[in-house]
Amino acid sequence: MITVENLTKSYNSHRVLDGVCHSQQRGEAVVVIGPSGCGKSTFLRCLNRLEMPDAGRITIDGVTIDAGRPPRSTDEWEQQRRLRLRAGMVFQGFNLFPHLTVLKNITEAPIVVKGASEADAEVCARDLLVKVGLENKAEAYPAQLSGGQQQRVAIARALAMEPRVMLFDEPTSALDPELREEVLRVMRQLIEEGMTMIVVTHEMQFARDMADRILFFDGGRVAESGAPDDLFSNPQQERTREFLRRVATR
Repeated sequence: MITVENLTKSYNSHRVLDGVCHSQQRGEAVVVIGPSGCGKSTFLRCLNRLEMPDAGRITIDGVTIDAGRPPRSTDEWEQQRRLRLRAGMVFQGFNLFPHLTVLKNITEAPIVVKGASEADAEVCARDLLVKVGLENKAEAYPAQLSGGQQQRVAIARALAMEPRVMLFDEPTSALDPELREEVLRVMRQLIEEGMTMIVVTHEMQFARDMADRILFFDGGRVAESGAPDDLFSNPQQERTREFLRRVATR
């Protein structure tokens, strides 16, 4: 479902991603952990071209792009559009439109980008609000919602585009513990339903319980990867052991 080949990204002289390679099967849930500044979020943002990598190739569900340069032709622009449609993204900040109701936040992209009818988009949106436990908030505005509720709306908004892959960039880091659990519950449900996911998170218990595989990022590279039980119980790299010791004492 996902193949990343030699993904590289620098900001001026600082190498943020240093030849990252990654392969992921359909239905696999991968969690990315690592210290701040190691390239986790940049990796995620490069996958759907919110950031422009310097080099590499990205394939998502059969759509391949040369990641190291902007599109140069109509066909290449269409490939980029197709790749972005395949990868839904949920951010640390909820990024909802404050002047639109919850329902309109969810229906806007399917109508404008995919050409869905307003009626069809609304049916889908209401079904998704049931899925995330917010069926009674369709006419509310973002400012009337808690942080956890806003993030669940953001998940419903991403799902409304019918992505093949969901990318989560620290989706609970701005929330207090009770609200985090609301969001994690929805993410667990998506995993149980077989959604292909990459999750950047500091939620170590979620990573241990729900991931099929853990990637430990350090210095812009995948320093270690493995099944949760293996990586948490018997990490092979000293840098991984050091990181896990630190997060265990927080």
